[in-house]
Amino acid sequence: MKRTVLFLLITAAMLLVVGGAFAAEMSGTITAIDTQHNTVTVKSSTMDAGFDCETGTLLKGVKVGDQVTIEYTEAGGKKKATKITPMAKKAPVGC
Repeated sequence: MKRTVLFLLITAAMLLVVGGAFAAEMSGTITAIDTQHNTVTVKSSTMDAGFDCETGTLLKGVKVGDQVTIEYTEAGGKKKATKITPMAKKAPVGC
């Protein structure tokens, strides 16, 4: 019984600590790219956010003005991009 309670308490504590490392997602338009510092800024309908990229390879194939979805983690108040996916371009409307 004591082992079970201890196991549950340790598991709960680990989930609280690891919980901040789960990925989040944001979609918007790229407004700035800094290849020297491996950062990208994205504007959504509600906010602007800057993301650090572990490597510059995440920035390849995207440019300012692109619509993207960024998967990221947040730790210590910093957002770290883990994946940048360009959104499909909308087909022009017309005849």
